[in-house]
Amino acid sequence: MRLENGTAAVSYGGASESVFTLQEQVAEGDLDGDGDDDFVAHIVERSPGTGVFHMIVPVFDDGGHPVVGDLVTVGDRIVMDTISVKDGVIRVAVFDRAPDESFIAITRRTSLDIDLTRAAPLVRVASVEPIEDLPPPGPARPDIDIRFDDGATSATESGAIDFRERQAYVLEAHGGQAFEAALDAPFGVWLDVRLDDDNVVISAAERSQQVKADLPASGPWRVTVMSSRAEQVDYELTVQALPRRDGAALEDSSSDTGSTATGSMSTVRIPSPVLPDTGAVMYLTFDDGPHPVNTPRVLNVLAHHDAMATFFVVGRLAQAYPDLIDRIVAEGHTVANHTWDHESLAGLPREDFDSTVGRTQAVLGSRATPCLRPPYGAVDEFTQQWAAAHGLALMTWDVDPEDWKEPQAAAIADHIVQRARPGAVVLLHDGGGDRSATVEGLDMALRRLSGRGFSYRTLCR
Repeated sequence: MRLENGTAAVSYGGASESVFTLQEQVAEGDLDGDGDDDFVAHIVERSPGTGVFHMIVPVFDDGGHPVVGDLVTVGDRIVMDTISVKDGVIRVAVFDRAPDESFIAITRRTSLDIDLTRAAPLVRVASVEPIEDLPPPGPARPDIDIRFDDGATSATESGAIDFRERQAYVLEAHGGQAFEAALDAPFGVWLDVRLDDDNVVISAAERSQQVKADLPASGPWRVTVMSSRAEQVDYELTVQALPRRDGAALEDSSSDTGSTATGSMSTVRIPSPVLPDTGAVMYLTFDDGPHPVNTPRVLNVLAHHDAMATFFVVGRLAQAYPDLIDRIVAEGHTVANHTWDHESLAGLPREDFDSTVGRTQAVLGSRATPCLRPPYGAVDEFTQQWAAAHGLALMTWDVDPEDWKEPQAAAIADHIVQRARPGAVVLLHDGGGDRSATVEGLDMALRRLSGRGFSYRTLCR
């Protein structure tokens, strides 16, 4: 293959074509011990539907004539950091992710040594560093103070962030305050919330976009947005600080935060459900249906793969499509409560809580299982107690491909397959919009997992 003006295209018939592009980044050094400087080129291959492959190509100086050595692939959909030559070994540092992680986000920097002294190039991993431990490139962004409007307990900030950038927001808050931060951003943009190294509410290493906790100490808390996506993306950050739930007065502070709201609502973390099965069992769950188009397509895929699932249904839709509820149950799946109209249960008065949950249970009747999934996963300190009064256990999830953001089917499948393990509870959606990618991604994931011995059972029975 010969590059013309730095590029070459290879066709495989039809519309399938790989494009190879020479990058500007190169390194020089003696690769073969003859005292002459050789060089290392960086080439990217873009293949529709398969990936973006980064390759290293050694080029030897043979008496003034270039001789191209073996091409070495160093990663798919990565970001190249540095290339260097020392003692005949090529050192390449790339930003990538672990083999079981999604291609969407980058989570670490890996240094590779490429030894050309053997018959075939030998690639060794020299070091691996989590991306959150690395200093950000370039000058740091200035901190932004979060100030609430008079009488308000929350504030929203928006911005754009690029790969490896960090934006810190500073909030004066008090020990015991109920704190919440929610980040509306693509997968790969994370939250880090801390007062100092000894007072960390959540680390970016946990890769979360939402946190709810009672702050353990008073001071200027830093809420940092950190990006590991290899592109610039927009985000929106909402921060809420509520009064202490024990009713104790907050100590005086000279900082004008405007966070002296009255009232009380504390948030709690819901533990993962206690699962009834042992062995290689996974739990597929579908929210926000039933839907006249999406739900039958999901059921068809499940039947094809002999997989059972739990459908957390919206009461008004269950009332509108009783035939779909009948089909779900007739095919061996189960249905459970997802409120009447997908209301957030956090802060909902008891009367409204009883109405939205009770109406849905009444529509489902004897087909209802004793489970409640809170929309958005949002709860307050009363949710679990009030659900128990209806005989319902709260059920959450631990694998979330975020299909409601309508990613491509392959991304949904990758997320499920890479996080597949016994006991995993997978959150998908058969309602709320066009779920064509969800249906296709589900089928792709189940096909890829077919040889790994998993079975799929209902979560709520």
